[in-house]
Amino acid sequence: MDGATHEAIPTVREQLRDMLRAMANGASLRGVALVVAGAVVLALPTATQWVAQVVAIGALGVTGLMDLFYAITGRRWLGRRINRIVAALRGLMTTAIAAALAFVAWWDPTGGTLSLAAVVAALGIYVAFRGLIGVIDVLVRPRRRERLVRLAASGLALAAGILAAQVPEAIARTVLVSAATAAVIVGFLLIAWGIRRAEGGSGLDPSRASIGQVLWDWVRGSDVGDEARAEQVEALYFENPGRLNKLGTWWVMLALSVAIATFAVLADSTAVVIGAMLVAPLMTPIVGLAGALVNGWARRAFHSAGLVAGGVVAAISLSYGLASWSPVAIAFDTNSQIVSRVTPSTVDMLIALAAGAAGAYATVNKRVASGIAGVAIAVALVPPLAVVGTSLSGERWADAGGAFLLFLTNFVAIVLAACVVFIGTGFAQPDVLRSNPRRLLLTLSPFVILAAIVLLPLMLRSEGQLATSSLNRSAERAVEEWLGWDTEFAIRSVSVSGTEVSVAVEGPGDTPAPEDLQERLLDAFDAAVAVHLEVIPVEVTTLPAVTPSPSLG
Repeated sequence: MDGATHEAIPTVREQLRDMLRAMANGASLRGVALVVAGAVVLALPTATQWVAQVVAIGALGVTGLMDLFYAITGRRWLGRRINRIVAALRGLMTTAIAAALAFVAWWDPTGGTLSLAAVVAALGIYVAFRGLIGVIDVLVRPRRRERLVRLAASGLALAAGILAAQVPEAIARTVLVSAATAAVIVGFLLIAWGIRRAEGGSGLDPSRASIGQVLWDWVRGSDVGDEARAEQVEALYFENPGRLNKLGTWWVMLALSVAIATFAVLADSTAVVIGAMLVAPLMTPIVGLAGALVNGWARRAFHSAGLVAGGVVAAISLSYGLASWSPVAIAFDTNSQIVSRVTPSTVDMLIALAAGAAGAYATVNKRVASGIAGVAIAVALVPPLAVVGTSLSGERWADAGGAFLLFLTNFVAIVLAACVVFIGTGFAQPDVLRSNPRRLLLTLSPFVILAAIVLLPLMLRSEGQLATSSLNRSAERAVEEWLGWDTEFAIRSVSVSGTEVSVAVEGPGDTPAPEDLQERLLDAFDAAVAVHLEVIPVEVTTLPAVTPSPSLG
């Protein structure tokens, strides 16, 4: 037994040698380069933004010149052939935007005028313009081939462009971080493919194969097989035998989880909310919807989507009824379970993306299936719906809308992340993916468009939160400088509301002149600032130690 164990666990030197040997191919080396590039982008944000500006302006200019060249000569270097008048209009606008950005960069080489946000806003206008032209082209010429695919692609471009033009700074950060993360993930997949190739062999030449070919070979080699796929189908879908019994159990668990979540919200109890997350069964049909989309199972996709929609309506209705008849007075402004779910941001979408990926991976890989409870806690599905019903019962329409936006965020992010994981882990059938990839893109396009629509209010809210946090930090630094390092005063609170800064300090004696504080705030904000200063006096009494007097008698 000991000898077999020793052979099954190689030494560290053997593991390193085998790893280096498996990675000694072109695909794995490209994977290492991608991982390093992604890590550098994440570690050096300032330098990355400068490089991204230069690359974006250059790419925009080259794209415009290529469109103009095609419009004049009729020869296309890259991309598909389109109407030459459309190409001319697109090329003129693209070249004009690139020239304007390059002029601003040349006029102010310090980079103070042209920021990455400005470049992204210009790119957003360009992408939206291209998407609008594409939509018009499809509508004007309805008999073109692949009309739905072109319409979906143009609609996605239009939505993405509008989103980039509205919140350029948030989009810039999101795109850079997403690109870096994708580079790291793809890099690790290329490295893993090299290791798999060394263990099992592959007919693909790593020195000549493109990254796309390697990734496709990875997907094809990861196929879980019909038997394992059938087991996962049994867990994800409510089908015969015993379909009605499975559905009945699901509805009972949903009603119980909604009741627990609603009472937890009313009692403002975090522990009970976590219990509701563990009991909630909504994750199953959402992940099942993703599995049906990537496998082309139209009926299963329809049933899963219908189950999610029915569950949402039932959850909101039940929570509304329970909250309406509850004897507990709801403090909407101070209840932490409500306040924390009515103002979602892009962080919530990132959490849902990671949780959706983890949930899909736990569905496919039985070794990590025990982690599905953690997934249920990480992404809250039923508690936001309970907050929607509770808010509706109190006629708090804005709170209900914010909580429902959080649920939509979680729903869309889970579906998209699970689709990607199902493709990469082999749950999606390779034959279906290879036979009709355009159909898959067309099926997923509504969810991508919905994600873009949901992202707009999330990013606007995140931008406001970031701006407020930045102003608060600037105000705190100004107050610290105003008081000085040797002050006896302690800062109790600093808050910014519009053009007014409220400051509360506590300490003995007199503070420095309030006018000096206002001058420092004016320098920090570079805008009109009103100051509300509250000074809480402190009186300190110190008595020396005394000994008790001797008693007489």
